[in-house]
Amino acid sequence: MAPTPEQQMVAGIALNKTRPTKLTYDELYTWVIWQFPRQKNGGLCGAVHPPIPQHGWIPAVILIHKKCVEVYAHLNEQYPSPEMAAEHLGNHNNE
Repeated sequence: MAPTPEQQMVAGIALNKTRPTKLTYDELYTWVIWQFPRQKNGGLCGAVHPPIPQHGWIPAVILIHKKCVEVYAHLNEQYPSPEMAAEHLGNHNNE
């Protein structure tokens, strides 16, 4: 499926360019989901990494009880480690 103008494709998943993209664990089954136990927006600060060599980590909020992830690809920033991506979310309250 081709992305809309508001989306970008990363490893076969359409990610929103203007707001967080909510995805289920099943949709991210080939991605690494890293969670850090710091509360953020009702979930845990974290990061996701697509199955693409040399791709950076993308900030994410892991919503454990809803079994989904809010991927913050709209920030257009990738990080070299999941800790740095999660720290970005921990430091910003209005994203």
